Amino acid sequence: MKPTQEQILKALNKLVRENKTELKAEKIELSLVDDLKDSIKKGVSIEKTLAGQLNGYNGLLRAGGNFKKLYSGLLKQAKELGVPVPPELKKLEAIADGFVKKGNALKKVSNLFG
Repeated sequence: MKPTQEQILKALNKLVRENKTELKAEKIELSLVDDLKDSIKKGVSIEKTLAGQLNGYNGLLRAGGNFKKLYSGLLKQAKELGVPVPPELKKLEAIADGFVKKGNALKKVSNLFG
């Protein structure tokens, strides 16, 4: 028995609906894959930028260490000469200590990127 024209149209409509659904699913899947790839690309870019910036800890450590060295020499000379050290230098020493502390913390974080 031969299918009627109505049966053929129903079958074709069903195939078209199924194909549309499959195409929509594939389009959504491809979109999600692209979104996932974009997330990784952004993360890698940010990671590279941060790694470069974190390497600045070396300069911070050098600045703090250099101050401490010079300040130590100044304290020694002031003691030998019997002259007082200006009190504002003590505040600067605290800042230099902060440089060293922060530089060491950044060094630890920077090692995560290496």
